[in-house]
Amino acid sequence: MQIPSYEGVDPSLKLAAESGIKPENIIKLNANENPFGDSLGLGKNLSEINIHEYPDPNQKLLRESLANYTGNKFDQLVAGSGSDELIDILIRIFLNEGDKLIDAKPTFGMYEFFAKIQGAEVISVPRDKEFNIDLSMILDQIDEKTKMIFLASPNNPTGNLASLNEIKTLLETNLIVVVDETYFEFSKFSYSNLIEDYENLIILRSFSKWAGLAGLRIGYAISNSKLIEKILLVKQPYNINSAAEHVAIKAMKNKDDLLLKVRILIEQKDKIYKFLTKYDSVTPYPSSANFILCDFLRIDVNDVFEKLAKNGIFVRKFSDKNIKNSLRISAGTPDQTRKLLRVLETII
Repeated sequence: MQIPSYEGVDPSLKLAAESGIKPENIIKLNANENPFGDSLGLGKNLSEINIHEYPDPNQKLLRESLANYTGNKFDQLVAGSGSDELIDILIRIFLNEGDKLIDAKPTFGMYEFFAKIQGAEVISVPRDKEFNIDLSMILDQIDEKTKMIFLASPNNPTGNLASLNEIKTLLETNLIVVVDETYFEFSKFSYSNLIEDYENLIILRSFSKWAGLAGLRIGYAISNSKLIEKILLVKQPYNINSAAEHVAIKAMKNKDDLLLKVRILIEQKDKIYKFLTKYDSVTPYPSSANFILCDFLRIDVNDVFEKLAKNGIFVRKFSDKNIKNSLRISAGTPDQTRKLLRVLETII
């Protein structure tokens, strides 16, 4: 079996070392991280944790906090070491070698990554020119070997939402449908209310983007109690480290302050989008997340990427043929946005 690969982004200190730019001058807009960092000091006082003890395998305090935060029941929730771990677990539960998973490209690469490691076949149905899913084509691809459908809403890297009709139509197939809502706090739109009606629906969310906890690796799943119980049986007993649990609980207690930062990031994203719409040589796509995908029509995208990098601004480029001329730009702080737009103006 050929093992697939997934190329992550480099941390800011490595970017600084390789570019010769001081770390404090690096503007990292390539991973959709929260640029405000731990602005509330949630990571302080880790001495409160009994780090000599293993964390709770049943995640009682964490799941209680998640129930309060989401409005879902305790037994409808389980946490993972980032939503990535939950994607891996779900694929191992529901896919065997030779089974099929459907996604809609361009999209988050970890669905394909874990499915191929499992020996499953990935059917990637291309999105249309506006990056909406082709529902009829997805339905046409379903056969007796198809077991799962993954959709991100908002989709990464395009930022658009799946519609209620699309989600319900896919759920009616009775396949396992995983809706990745990593950017829920930015879109304010969720399908978690459907879990009471559809036993085949699983929602994934994350603390990486809105709460700024990407380095701690913590996410969670929302589903019916039977599916959650399956995840609890399969996951590693101590999959959430004590520091991640401690800080995530604090984040939920301080959600109002953190969501103010989310609002600022939405404003910065909108500024970037509005700026890019002024130029005929660039097509930015509307986004319900904390980033903008923009297609460079008459400019060499690699040239734009390199010129931004020389100015200490790092964005994401892609090898996927549908977006090979595009860059994804994460929303930054107001100061970072001002510099980004100044540099882009000289390039475009």
